[in-house]
Amino acid sequence: MPMKILHLFDLYLPNTMNWAYRMIQATPRTEARAAAPWVVRNAYFGNGRHVFLRPLQRLTGLIPRTEWAWPWLVGLLLRLEHRWPWYRHWLERRLQRDKPEVLHAHFAPIGYHYLPLAKALGIPLVVSFYGYDYESLTTRKPAWKARYRQLFEQAAAVICLGPHGRDVLAAQGCPLGKIHMLPMSIDPLAFPWVERHKHPGKLRLVQVATIKEKKGFWYTLQAFQAALAHCPNLHLTIAGEPNDEALRQRMQDFIRAHHLEEKITWLDFLPNDELPAFFARFDVFIHPSCYTEHRDSEGAPAVILEAAATGLPVIATRHADIPMEVLHEKTGLLTEERDVPALSACIERFYHMEAEEYRTFSLAARGHVEQFFDVRKNGVLLRGIYERVDSRV
Repeated sequence: MPMKILHLFDLYLPNTMNWAYRMIQATPRTEARAAAPWVVRNAYFGNGRHVFLRPLQRLTGLIPRTEWAWPWLVGLLLRLEHRWPWYRHWLERRLQRDKPEVLHAHFAPIGYHYLPLAKALGIPLVVSFYGYDYESLTTRKPAWKARYRQLFEQAAAVICLGPHGRDVLAAQGCPLGKIHMLPMSIDPLAFPWVERHKHPGKLRLVQVATIKEKKGFWYTLQAFQAALAHCPNLHLTIAGEPNDEALRQRMQDFIRAHHLEEKITWLDFLPNDELPAFFARFDVFIHPSCYTEHRDSEGAPAVILEAAATGLPVIATRHADIPMEVLHEKTGLLTEERDVPALSACIERFYHMEAEEYRTFSLAARGHVEQFFDVRKNGVLLRGIYERVDSRV
């Protein structure tokens, strides 16, 4: 019999969280449903039968097609839910008639919000941490330190993306016996390897991410501008929706001030299913992640794995669990955070790189993803976590 798993979100499901949907789908012998105070009707909604729609959406038909529709309404509803948990109480009544075996909350605040639901139903709660929830919440809002301790005490299992995440959670008081490492995962079959013919004296760089400080776009621009002095046949493409308007404006001002308009192409958000063909147009993926002032961070970005699966070597930083995804001098090059000269040197190295060495990087990038980050293999690991917590009930 398949295990019944209820996946808990604030919003189901942002397009940028496609990796969560794929992991849910790839977990064997499970019957998965999703619950969230607000739901969008995109590719992950399907026919909606697997989603617990709140009465407001079910009765009014207010189910937008993207997460960017009516942001004021969504923000208001989510704030109200955390203050007066109407949806959680409604969900509890629904689940009393058909209990899942396990609740799986995605992101720490969601886990904390649903602790009373797990207690009321008498079923285990698994909580996944992904990045900003490692340290940013407790840095910006010290009240979350006590909430994390409560979460660590009451959750049946805590999942992180790698050894960095494990160490951060353990330092905040999570028992090591409750921590499970489950790497970020993608479907390599959806991102086939592409034979690229790289020759020295030319390089097409690309960065794809939401425009946020922690993604390192500001350092990408500075390193690119510095490398141009020695690499004239260099081009950068940026793709991503502008989450941080001030940063977007700062980046555009930098491009104009340094007359880079002909060297940089700026695109909007790209749907995940368009990325394989898009990545085929480039030589190297760049993603110099960094901590922000308030300790917002990455965990291990899925987009790095998607790019690497197509054979793109990656320039990145030794940030969070990225060194699991990018092996220095094998599948890409790593620098310290915010180190513009080192990033520029990495760009120059790939610019001048001969075809044979480049092909070695490209094949290694693909092989590394297949070996360690295949969603089907890691779905089996997630099923094992569910089985371990379920046996304790």
